[in-house]
Amino acid sequence: MITRTAPGKLFVAGEYAVLEPGCPAVLVAVDRYATVTVTATSGPTTLSSDRAGELVLPRRPSGRSSGGRLSRPAAEPHVEPGIEAAKNGPFSYVLSAVRVVERLVAERGMPTCCFHLSVSTDLAAPDGRKLGLGSSAAVTVATCDALARFHRLKLGREELYRLAMLATLAVAPDASGGDVAASAFGGWLLYCAPDRQSVASLADGGGITAALDAPWRELTLRPLPTPVDAHLEIGWTGEPAATTEQVRRLLGDQHRAAGHRTFFNVSADCVSALVYWLTHGDVTRMQEQIRCARYVLGVLDRQMSLGWMTPRLRALCAAADAIGAAAKPSGAGGGDCGIALLRRDQQHQVAELHDRWKREGIQPLDLRVHPTEQDRA
Repeated sequence: MITRTAPGKLFVAGEYAVLEPGCPAVLVAVDRYATVTVTATSGPTTLSSDRAGELVLPRRPSGRSSGGRLSRPAAEPHVEPGIEAAKNGPFSYVLSAVRVVERLVAERGMPTCCFHLSVSTDLAAPDGRKLGLGSSAAVTVATCDALARFHRLKLGREELYRLAMLATLAVAPDASGGDVAASAFGGWLLYCAPDRQSVASLADGGGITAALDAPWRELTLRPLPTPVDAHLEIGWTGEPAATTEQVRRLLGDQHRAAGHRTFFNVSADCVSALVYWLTHGDVTRMQEQIRCARYVLGVLDRQMSLGWMTPRLRALCAAADAIGAAAKPSGAGGGDCGIALLRRDQQHQVAELHDRWKREGIQPLDLRVHPTEQDRA
């Protein structure tokens, strides 16, 4: 039995701009998790989830032939009619992760066996509403990690990200993968999305092994130091956001390409300055860049009517402004969470911030940064 976990995430800066290959964003992994357990079975492969029930994948496992030679594993599970519909359902990312890992196992000439895979998370509210912490990405990363270990594949952090990213792109071709990277690496992270079309063509043309080994154009994965004098507070609006629809609107708005280019450039400058001051430990300057990121995204929101800044998110930011903190929506906006960055000398004002949030119907979330492997060592 193999059990692996992957943390959720929050965007600190660079949302929407990160959809452009090579355009930077800063994310942080948080201590809410997807947990995946894989157990060998003699029966059919089954998938189960604490929120989605169970799915059976009838299949014939590969193994050793009577002559002692490895038989070739199937690149895809044997799927019964009707299971195909599940590819667009609650198991879509898990199924994609299973397929990607098993393609890699097949390419390496290794045997497979049937298994039961169970998923549980604490990345949603008790009533099931999404918090905006990247549950799909965390589930995908934890599934890839658990199945890789189950099949005795050794993966580094970047290889795990790449494997989970390939699984993600099979479901959501436009995904930036920032949430996947944060779940794979933990801690604070500077991320630039790769050229996703080029990545997909690598897997289609040369297989999973080739895609893991080849350079990914525009990709940046740079763990950042945890800013010791900064304190991050998170508020939840209680309003789920429709991330996919907002991303499609931005990517499909070709007639504003020139305006988008300006947005990408200004956002990149803001994120680069944030990273500079983070690495130099200047939280006051970091706060300035958080406000810059909020302003830049606000301009884009007004130009495109994305609905990024809702009344509750506006109230969340105003409450932080009132105590001298820096705040902004995190992620696609339109609901979900907002972040507030405080200096160490402002931590005594956390209770006041929470009171202000609660009066506006915003729930403070008790979240901490999930450390990197190096931080945990």
